[in-house]
Amino acid sequence: MDTSSGADVSLSVATAQPLAAYPLTRSRSAAVVRDSVNSLTAEEHLLVPHRGRNIDGTVNGLNVGAVSLVFVAYGAGVTVVSPPSGRRALLVIPRGPMLVESCGNQWVANTPFALSSHHQTKMVPDPDRGALIGGVDADILERHLASTSSRLLIKPISLSSGVPLQLSSPTMVTHTWLDACHELDHGITPQAMGWLENILLATMSAGLAPFLETSLAPLPESGIPAYVELACRYFDENLRGNIRIDDVASAVGISTRQLHSAFKDHLGRTPAQVLRDMRLAKARQKLETLGPSMKISVAGAAYDSGFSHLGRFSAYYTQRYQESPSATVQRLRAEAKSVI
Repeated sequence: MDTSSGADVSLSVATAQPLAAYPLTRSRSAAVVRDSVNSLTAEEHLLVPHRGRNIDGTVNGLNVGAVSLVFVAYGAGVTVVSPPSGRRALLVIPRGPMLVESCGNQWVANTPFALSSHHQTKMVPDPDRGALIGGVDADILERHLASTSSRLLIKPISLSSGVPLQLSSPTMVTHTWLDACHELDHGITPQAMGWLENILLATMSAGLAPFLETSLAPLPESGIPAYVELACRYFDENLRGNIRIDDVASAVGISTRQLHSAFKDHLGRTPAQVLRDMRLAKARQKLETLGPSMKISVAGAAYDSGFSHLGRFSAYYTQRYQESPSATVQRLRAEAKSVI
């Protein structure tokens, strides 16, 4: 993969460590450094020092509203193994060349990328320059998109791709996030923290835009009627229940026939198809986040997402994701146990 076009994006910034005003840890213990990073990223990554190397780790970070910001440098060669991010959106901004492996892809990252929702990501960061990591719960990012986008969010965000999750507009994302760190290091008022949070969410959304397309309704020739959006919200808030399309139409103030036509015209699918896709996406999220640790069964994920018939759920799931629900859990458990 040719990354030379973006090689100077992260290397041209000042060499001072970001977020130096917010120190969390300085330690030679890999476990201490790992746990310090995990405390803000809300994930459970593994940290494997390279043989014969002692780390000299530095971790700086804080929460900017709902967005966590962490800078980490290890002072020695290490491999980081991050599990599937599930319902967290996690961005990595390398401060130096970083070897990355995820979803069957390997590349040298000099520009920002996201961690996969569905697969583990292995990283070998620059020992001294390290990386800046940003994270936010997916539901926060979804609410941000819903409030700022003219397009309807029709299913939960899921960061999965057959190609590396490299962000678009990498220069903009890198410099905006490093500028945010600079502002934080020089002190900002509590009132400005809300503004800074919105800036971080907006640039994260812009960078992830190519991978958010499947969660957004197709761009219509004319605006999507408000009652279509209300119907989708009704679905989302009542996924576990016995939803009747007639009741949904009544709740949004139109006839069932009008609702069906509006969905076909603006979303290209029937209300029942949209509802089923939303339930499948919810079930997959539950299996990805809770299945590997055996905190939920396939049946539990199905019923919690509104499927009353396990056989039909399995068939729909397999058709959509090209693997059975149990295969999803087995694959993620195997990945979680794999050693570099």
